[in-house]
Amino acid sequence: MSIAAPNTIVLTEFDREAPVDVPWEDLWHIFVIANDKGGAGKTSLTANLALMLLKQLQAGNPDAGIPGDPDARVLVIDLNAQGNLTVHEFGVPEHLNDDGDSILEALRRGTPLRPVTVRPGLDVIPGGRELKEEIPALYNRLMQAYTLNADLRLLQCLMPIAGDYDYIIIDTPPENPTLQRLAMGAARWVISPSKTDRGSLDGVNEMKRQFELTRRVNPLLTFLGVVLFATGRTSSQIHGKAEGRLRQILGNAYYKFGQHIGHSEAVAQQSRDLDGEPLVALFDRAEKGDTSLPGTVRAVHEDYLQLTNQVTARSAQLKQQIEES
Repeated sequence: MSIAAPNTIVLTEFDREAPVDVPWEDLWHIFVIANDKGGAGKTSLTANLALMLLKQLQAGNPDAGIPGDPDARVLVIDLNAQGNLTVHEFGVPEHLNDDGDSILEALRRGTPLRPVTVRPGLDVIPGGRELKEEIPALYNRLMQAYTLNADLRLLQCLMPIAGDYDYIIIDTPPENPTLQRLAMGAARWVISPSKTDRGSLDGVNEMKRQFELTRRVNPLLTFLGVVLFATGRTSSQIHGKAEGRLRQILGNAYYKFGQHIGHSEAVAQQSRDLDGEPLVALFDRAEKGDTSLPGTVRAVHEDYLQLTNQVTARSAQLKQQIEES
């Protein structure tokens, strides 16, 4: 069931005493996945979280008396110029893939984003090479017009369709603070995947910087937690060192999800090979009990399933705490 939300917001120059009128209370369902380092797991986490959320909504919870919702809808926004989410994770066909042109046009004009459907209930706004060259100049023009409120431009483009979806997940590019802030300006929750290497942990540190900058115009933006990604399932000493560094970086905002995403070369290769299957199709086979798949594929599928449960539980808990405070 989708969520009713106002159709638009009006951007003006930043004024601390007169902020843009944004109905933040209607945007609890928007998540951004961010880490400034490439290869930290952002795209894989985005794709799998979206897929798992959709399937949970469609299936319901019969044990708890919650019926499935055949009309459930999830939207994924690909802000990466590489377009891996669009092509490799979801297999968006060429005739529907505009390589990010519709995102660029919406940001230019402040007009609604245009999603494409890749399976029942799952829509994608494609990313790709069109987001590579023109974003810096476009953002400079937005800053001249709206100062700090330029970071709300993507939200302005998302608002007309945000109420059509139960969940919206935004995948962000590495080493692109502009698009990272535009994504955070449109979101309520931030999740940061990270490997245990120094580069990924430094990427969390830079993510924190963009998070703090964006909170000037999105004061209710909340850090939901870190997910350790592509890590050994029994590497407790390595995990402990990474967690210590993350505590230093995030301070009081530190939270690490208990479920890690294990490493599987089979998953990475199968979903990225030219003749391979998109990730959603690969995990469809895992759910149907396909024994021809490597055991690590099924194990990673279970990791994502458990992580999704933890994400929904934590966001619901924090939402309740915020509403009661």
